Amino acid sequence: MDPSMFSSMVLDLENGGGSTPENGGGRSPRQLERVAVLGTGAYGAAFAERLVQSNSGVEVVMGSRRKRIDPRGFPLPCPVMSYEEAVAGADIIIMAMRVEDHAAVVERLGSRLEGLIIVDVSNSPPRTVWEGLKARFRRGDSESCNRSIAKILDKELKHNEINADVVKAFNNISAYTLSQPRNNPGATTKACMISGDSESAKGAVALMARRMGFDVMHLGDLDAAKGQEGAVHSFFEGWKIACTIGLVLSFIFLLYITIAYWVTGPSSWMNYPTKAFLIVTGDVSAGLLALTFLPGPIAAFWQLFRGTATRPFPAWFGTWLGIRKQLGLLAFVVAIPHVIMACKGDQPTGMQIENQLAPVFGIIAFVLFFVMSSCSNTTVSGHFTWAEFRFVFVYIGYGVVSFTLAHVVCVLVIQLDLAAEGNGYANAAPLCAIYLTAMLGLAMLLKFVVSVPPLNGWVQKIRNHQKLDLLPGWRRKNTKYQADIVKDDTTSCNTRSEASKVSDDLSRTVGVDT
Repeated sequence: MDPSMFSSMVLDLENGGGSTPENGGGRSPRQLERVAVLGTGAYGAAFAERLVQSNSGVEVVMGSRRKRIDPRGFPLPCPVMSYEEAVAGADIIIMAMRVEDHAAVVERLGSRLEGLIIVDVSNSPPRTVWEGLKARFRRGDSESCNRSIAKILDKELKHNEINADVVKAFNNISAYTLSQPRNNPGATTKACMISGDSESAKGAVALMARRMGFDVMHLGDLDAAKGQEGAVHSFFEGWKIACTIGLVLSFIFLLYITIAYWVTGPSSWMNYPTKAFLIVTGDVSAGLLALTFLPGPIAAFWQLFRGTATRPFPAWFGTWLGIRKQLGLLAFVVAIPHVIMACKGDQPTGMQIENQLAPVFGIIAFVLFFVMSSCSNTTVSGHFTWAEFRFVFVYIGYGVVSFTLAHVVCVLVIQLDLAAEGNGYANAAPLCAIYLTAMLGLAMLLKFVVSVPPLNGWVQKIRNHQKLDLLPGWRRKNTKYQADIVKDDTTSCNTRSEASKVSDDLSRTVGVDT
C-alpha cells in the first residue's frame, strides 16, 4: 500500500462527545436506532454478537438470503429475517456477504437502500506475484484497475440511481477479534480504519465502532479505501528491504572471506566454517548498525542545504529512513550468533592491548544493543516520556555505535599485526574491518558535526518550521525550486502540507538521532 496515505492518518482515541472529526467537526452524527447485518456467515455473526454485547442501545438484526432462521447450524445472536425485512427501518447496513454478491444485493433491494449508510467490510483477495506484475504494467483504464471494492459498490449504487452513503470500515477487524469479549482486559485493542465521502455517515459508523470497543482511525474520503483494503495484506513492511540488504551484505562478506581463504591455500580450510561464520555475522551486524544510524545526520544536512524542513526527501532516502528500526533489529539478531561463537572460541592470550580490549568493547556494545532493542518494543517504548525515548534511542544508540567502532578498530589492529607477521589470510582480511571502520566512523563524525554550534541551532530552527537560507549568493540565484514557482497552485500547497507532516514525523522519530 502507499505509505504516504498513513502520513495523514489521525488516531481518534476520544471516547465520545464534543466536536470530533467523526461527526463532521461539531455536527451531531446521525442517530442510530437499527443496524442490519446482511450475511449470516462467521463474520456477520461475530459482528452482530459484538454489537449486541456492547449494549449500544440499538436494535440489531441479521438478513439472510436463504430466509432461514439458522442457515449455518450455529446459534445467531439476534433475529434473522430476509434482506428486505432487515433493511426496513435500518440506519446502517453492514455488507457482510461475499464481494461477488454486492451487485445482486443492490439490484435486489433497490430503493430500500435510499438514504442509508452502507458499510463495506470486505477485502480483496491477495495478489499473486504475477497478478502484481500485470497490474503494475497494465495499460488502459488505470482507474478501473485500481478501484477499491467500496468504490465499485458506490458506483453500483449510483448506476441504480440509489442515493446512499458508502463507508469503508471494519475490514481490518477479523471475526476472531470481533468475537473477543469487549470488556476482556487481555483482548488486543485494534483501531478501526474508516474512510468515506460523507462526514455524517463516517461519524455514525465511528460512533458505532467506539461503542463496540474499538478506537477509530480516520483515513479520509472513499479514495483511501484502496489502500485500506491493501493494508490487511501487508507483510512485514520494511522487513523485506532490510532482509534483502542483510542478505546482500552477507553474500559480499562471505564471498570476500572465501576468496581470502582460497588465496591462503588448502591448509587454512580446516578453520573456514567457524571463522567464516564468526567474521560474516560480525561484519553484517556492524554494517547494518552503520546503515541504521547514518541516515539521521544525513537528513539534517539535507535540510540545512535546502533551508527548510517542509520539502519531502527523495523516495529512496525516505524509504531508508523508514526502515531504520528494521535494520537495527536485524543487526541485533545477527549479532547474537556472533557473540555466542566468539564466547565459544579461545580466550585472547596475546599481550597486546587490542587483544584484551576487543572482547571488552564487543560485550559492552552488545549489552547496550540488547537494552536498545528491548526498548524498541512498542509495549515498552509506548510508556516512555520524550526524554526517556531520546535517552534510549539517541544516547544509548550512539553508545552502541561508539563501542562497536572501538571493537572493530581493535580487530583491525589485530589483523594488521597478523598481516605484518606474514599471515597469508590476514594480508587480505583487514579490508572488511577498514570498510566497517569507515562506515561507523562516518556515522559518528556526521552526528558530532551536526550536534555542535552553530549547526545544531540551525537544525533546530529549521525543524521548528523556520526557513533559513544558508546558501551562498551565487548558488541562491541559480537554485529555483518548483514550490517557489507555483506557490499558489493547489497541488503545490498539498505537496507542502504533506512535506510538513513528514517533517513533523522526522522531528519526533528521525530528528532525535541527528
